Amino acid sequence: MRQKRIMILGGNIVQAEATLAARRQGYYTVSTDLHTDNPGHAVADEYCPVDITDREAVLREACRMGIDGIVPYTSDVLAPVAAYVAETMGLPGNPCAAVEVMTHKDRFRDFLRSHGFPTPRGKGFRDIGNATAYFRTLGGAAMMKPVDSAGSKGVFKVCREDDIVRHWQETMAYSAEKTVIIEDFIEREGLQQDGDIFVADGRIVFWGVGDQHKDPIAPYVPAMLSFPSTMRPAHTERARELVQQILSALGFRQGPCNVEYVVSTSGEVYIMEIGPRNGGNLIPFALQECTGVDLTALTVRQAVGDSVEIPAWDYACCALAVVLHARRDGVFRGVEIAEKYRPSLRRTFLFRREGDAVSRFHNGGDTVGTMTFRFGSREEMEAFMADGEAVKVLC
Repeated sequence: MRQKRIMILGGNIVQAEATLAARRQGYYTVSTDLHTDNPGHAVADEYCPVDITDREAVLREACRMGIDGIVPYTSDVLAPVAAYVAETMGLPGNPCAAVEVMTHKDRFRDFLRSHGFPTPRGKGFRDIGNATAYFRTLGGAAMMKPVDSAGSKGVFKVCREDDIVRHWQETMAYSAEKTVIIEDFIEREGLQQDGDIFVADGRIVFWGVGDQHKDPIAPYVPAMLSFPSTMRPAHTERARELVQQILSALGFRQGPCNVEYVVSTSGEVYIMEIGPRNGGNLIPFALQECTGVDLTALTVRQAVGDSVEIPAWDYACCALAVVLHARRDGVFRGVEIAEKYRPSLRRTFLFRREGDAVSRFHNGGDTVGTMTFRFGSREEMEAFMADGEAVKVLC
């Protein structure tokens, strides 16, 4: 029997996990990007040097190699590329048009609004004059974001027109399409929710959305993600219902999605993001620790058209993904974990080497690494989160 071939877009330290998961399933793996020293290439069966943001170049290589599936692991930017290749080649996947909507904040907001889903008022702009004029019509605080970026890069709360002027260039710099969205700031009830779901045959078959915790030095960037969620069950059920309706309206059929939502002080549930890919910050691995569900393995199996089965599951324990960041500019000297928490550590991914320069945490681009921890109880996990000495980046 012919060995199925799968292309993994990107070979960084996290994307390498998708390649390893595919090899464990017995697939022939192709790791792709132009960074020849990325670790994913070393663990793949074959390395293909190609600009993974160029969909036509990726399509040519995919056709040449006769791949059976393609995965844009953890990347919103690469999700439309994978969808385009899969759709063109007739491989398992989702409509490229749907993925394009899901990976552009302005188009996603327009889609939600046109289909009657609750969504903040907002519009995309390329001109700062039009953006500030629109901001005045909102009559209150707003969020300013690149429409096509991730990792909370270029995201700011703006309360005055001066704030837009001050942050405009940075926000614009993170947008490949040079478009910025201005949208209502929502006063939240409880924590913002963030996590991964999995879809098969158009239906949500796994819902792993937890609490997103911010750091005061970067108040719009996730610093920790804890599972299970503390959100009220009624709000969770409403969020799941809305996400299912949105996916059905989009024609989204299969695969992982990273979901973020908030509940307003009036009790309205707003779906902020549905990223058509596995979540970053090691969310799939934190969820595997507390539910036993291996979302990475499911992703690669489904991508090549093999059957996926999710057994009955529940939260057997608590898990935490910790985003490692420096509190000041300096030179990276390692990570220190308080001794009493070391037995709870499960995974460590470092994106910096000792001696590398690090910057004070500002957005996802400043992340030094990520860790996952497993705890026997919520009380243990909350004690860790409250302990400012639990994990320290040395610099």
